[in-house]
Amino acid sequence: MYRALLAAVCAISLAGCSALSARVDGERLTIETLATLPADISETSGLAQLDGKLWTLNDSGNGPWLYQLSASGDVVKRVRVSGAANVDWEAMDASGTDVAIFDCGNNSGQRNRFQLYTVDPVELERADESGEVRGRLTEFEFADPAPVPGRQQHDNDCEAAAWIGGHFWVFTKGWQTQTSRVYRFAPGSQAQQVESRASWPVRGLITGADYSARRNELVLLGYTLGVLGSEAFIWRIPVRQNEPQWSQARRHPLSPSGQWEAVVWWGDQLLLTRETSVLGETRLGRLTFE
Repeated sequence: MYRALLAAVCAISLAGCSALSARVDGERLTIETLATLPADISETSGLAQLDGKLWTLNDSGNGPWLYQLSASGDVVKRVRVSGAANVDWEAMDASGTDVAIFDCGNNSGQRNRFQLYTVDPVELERADESGEVRGRLTEFEFADPAPVPGRQQHDNDCEAAAWIGGHFWVFTKGWQTQTSRVYRFAPGSQAQQVESRASWPVRGLITGADYSARRNELVLLGYTLGVLGSEAFIWRIPVRQNEPQWSQARRHPLSPSGQWEAVVWWGDQLLLTRETSVLGETRLGRLTFE
């Protein structure tokens, strides 16, 4: 199955495969387990840092709630986003002026339009346990969707986004080719059709992203699915003048494996969360770089 997917990548982009085969992976990194997360966030799929506090959300099948976590992984409070529905929340970001929530999960490939909800960070901070904050809606769609042969047989899924230089950057999850299309759009308008700027041979399924303006570094988180099992990984990508430099990217396999779904910069460290699956229980983890 993996060989077939790799062949599909080569058929689509010869240049992309040349870059893939020539790239040397970085060293394996070990994720330090900080906590096993409680059952009410067993489908954690997004992380954001807001004024030194860690927030997460669940994906499809759950309500429109944001959860603040303690350093030990406990839920400090949960806040409902009013005027929002959780079709498939998959990413969040607090690097801009708002807290952004991306409802863009698309396993079936049948969604044509996605939702971005933004929340006032001051309102979120002030909200009581089980309180509410207002969500402001922006809709967007891909101008260049790929064909959809069937469920998880397409490249139109979307589970990762980051704020870079005044724009949202969105990264697709390529079930069919294990590549990721890269989109950029500005917040504000009520509906946007966005075109891809690049397609990166990421060699897996991208599930999370975050950008550090201080480090000028973008990270993409993902995992592989193959006959012999699954492996988690991150890509570390330098950013110059608000443009990710894919030619200088480095891929690092991660241990332990599992369905790691969310990542956020915490100073010079990365915090990650893993969703409950056959690959393991829900965890909060940390990567420390030398």
